[in-house]
Amino acid sequence: MQTCFIVGTSPDAVRIDVKPDDFVIAVENGVNYLKEWGVTPNMVVGDLPENDLPQGVMVIRTAPEKQGSNMVLAFAEGYHRGLRHFVITGAGGGREDYSLANLQLLVRAAKLGAFAVAQGHNHCVTTLTDKGELRLCGGGTVSVLAYGHVATGVTIRGMRHNMENATLRCDTPEGVNNYLDGEGLITMESGILAIFWETSAVNLIEHFVNI
Repeated sequence: MQTCFIVGTSPDAVRIDVKPDDFVIAVENGVNYLKEWGVTPNMVVGDLPENDLPQGVMVIRTAPEKQGSNMVLAFAEGYHRGLRHFVITGAGGGREDYSLANLQLLVRAAKLGAFAVAQGHNHCVTTLTDKGELRLCGGGTVSVLAYGHVATGVTIRGMRHNMENATLRCDTPEGVNNYLDGEGLITMESGILAIFWETSAVNLIEHFVNI
């Protein structure tokens, strides 16, 4: 599956494993991580001096001061090119408002029929919407939380604390601090779920997340 990698500026950025047909977008100083990793982006989004830009790369320039997120613009560029599998890194570990904005971006991706996951050094975050299904393989703490109002028909299998056709509410974190050791399955009927997974295998995300 072709992946769109979006690399931001936060210090939790994780080295990406790019295949020849993947599409890589650097957001602002995410270009520095890519340079360190020996990866040339297909596109740069942001307001950077010319001497900081890789040669021959598409650039989407944005205003230095604006209301909105360059991450959202980067996602839109990938989505409009037909990409539906997104791995976002360098999106957390900074300002809390930007972390929440990036969680909202994951929700938007899910609602548009794409799959997006944000990864950091020892964690990853993704979302599910109506009729969603997520399979996880490996180990680590998993928290499944309602985002918005209520999530209905939530089923969790293969974890320490399983659920069957449960209702989760945004003001009652019943799904926090579960544990995966092997293969797990999360499904839902309606609403939005935010799924947080503490795992060290963040650079193998295509291997443990299936859609």
